[in-house]
Amino acid sequence: MLPALMHGHPTGRRPSRSRRGQWQWAACLVGLAACGGGDEEMPRSEVPQGSRGETAIREQCNGEGRAVDVNNDGSPDIRHVARGGVDRCIQFDMNFDGMVDITRFFAEDGQTIVREEHDFDFDGRLDQISYWEGGQIVRSELDTNFDNRIDTWLWCQSNLLERSERDRRHNGRPDTWEFFEAGLITEARYDENNDGEPDRWEIFNAGRLSQVRRENPNGGDPLVEDIPPDSAGGTQEVLTCDGSTPPPPE
Repeated sequence: MLPALMHGHPTGRRPSRSRRGQWQWAACLVGLAACGGGDEEMPRSEVPQGSRGETAIREQCNGEGRAVDVNNDGSPDIRHVARGGVDRCIQFDMNFDGMVDITRFFAEDGQTIVREEHDFDFDGRLDQISYWEGGQIVRSELDTNFDNRIDTWLWCQSNLLERSERDRRHNGRPDTWEFFEAGLITEARYDENNDGEPDRWEIFNAGRLSQVRRENPNGGDPLVEDIPPDSAGGTQEVLTCDGSTPPPPE
């Protein structure tokens, strides 16, 4: 199953006590994004491998910006870049180390988010890139083990997870495919022998594992194992793409 990708950290790991304290400033920083300030510059995060061709959108952050020093330490923590009086990019330093941790890109109206980049572990390299349409995330790319290579891809519909691919072995290609309906998992496929094709399938009913199918080593139809309800484990949760609470079922 997918880890807690969309709930605060792509690996689902809890940050340290000091880092949790730093992250508590996030709401303050975002809330102050409209404030004024100077034109100071913050160092920017590197783009992970696999995303270097997208220079046009990133150029929106080029040029002088209006800076805000939230904690009054003399270094900018928020930087706006505007053209024609309209915000095109905002950068945030969430832990006050002088490096950009979140970059948010806007459409021509200066309000509609079209892309957002996150550096979760504050090492100056991007760990998640999210693409937005109509005010909602439609796709995300994540580096969950912080090796500067994308290993997880998510697709979303109406802010609910629709499909995912993961490279669990971190060898450059997906080996896990998951499918969702209304954010609830219905099927997971796994490439266990590393040949690029699924050879184990998990089928879910109302979010609970109901059947496992395995590739037949002798050829022919897959081997099927029905999972009794008392052995199926708990019901998987509905996953949203922005980490918010999912809407109640219709």
